[in-house]
Amino acid sequence: MEVGGSNRNCVNPLNHPVFELLPKRTRKKLASPLSEDKLSWDCFYEIHRAGVMAQAVARTLDVEIDHEPMPKLIMWGYVIDEEPGAGFPQASPEMRPKTAIEWALLSSILKEVENYNDGKYEGQKTEPDVIVIGKRALTLFECKRLHGLGRCSRFSDQRCPEVHTKRRKRDYCQYWERGLPKLVNFIRPTPATTAEPDCNQFYQLMRNYMIGTRLAARLGCAFHPVVVKNSDSPYFAETEREIRSFNEKVPAAAKYKLVSWATIKENARECGVEILSSYPM
Repeated sequence: MEVGGSNRNCVNPLNHPVFELLPKRTRKKLASPLSEDKLSWDCFYEIHRAGVMAQAVARTLDVEIDHEPMPKLIMWGYVIDEEPGAGFPQASPEMRPKTAIEWALLSSILKEVENYNDGKYEGQKTEPDVIVIGKRALTLFECKRLHGLGRCSRFSDQRCPEVHTKRRKRDYCQYWERGLPKLVNFIRPTPATTAEPDCNQFYQLMRNYMIGTRLAARLGCAFHPVVVKNSDSPYFAETEREIRSFNEKVPAAAKYKLVSWATIKENARECGVEILSSYPM
């Protein structure tokens, strides 16, 4: 269904009904001038609304992506600007209504990876930042501005189920039990582990990879994982090293690419769309 309405207590910085569906913490972050979420929206939504997503992504990744049908854009777990039941929209982008529809497939994949049915509390879900789906390709973007890649909060809090057996809340790690060994050449940590385990160092890359490969397999698409960050931003060199190291531990053909916001901006311009004009880069 199409969503609408407004929250009288806060301004909608997206000028889009998806804002009203987001958790309070996300809406608060979107109000920040340094928000990664707002930067991601201003980049990918404008490209999507202009109808040049396939061309811009293909240029950025140097891959072939079908122009027809028009790719889906998923942000915060919602399919953006697609009429329900219509599949891929056929109307011109500027004529489509502004809609936000929960993507049931992503919700099912998140539940599959986390498996809340075994007693884990189903709290705030963490979705990949941006997903673009074409006819034969699924591209997942992890978008960064000032921050580095995320680590495992359970390990940081000394509650890792594999290592911190006295403080853990469950007796196994859901990622290790639900397919991680089939995707990466990590060594599974044990209570005797003293060095930082790979599953902590590469946590965000690893989790997105697990979700993306499942989605791509379910849809029959090629999988393209991407991290977006500018080369003059903090943590860029660290992020570059982490991506290179992670890719070396992944036997499958799908490897992460690191691209800059400036590159996406330039590729959008070559497709006839000006984006991110208010952002220095």
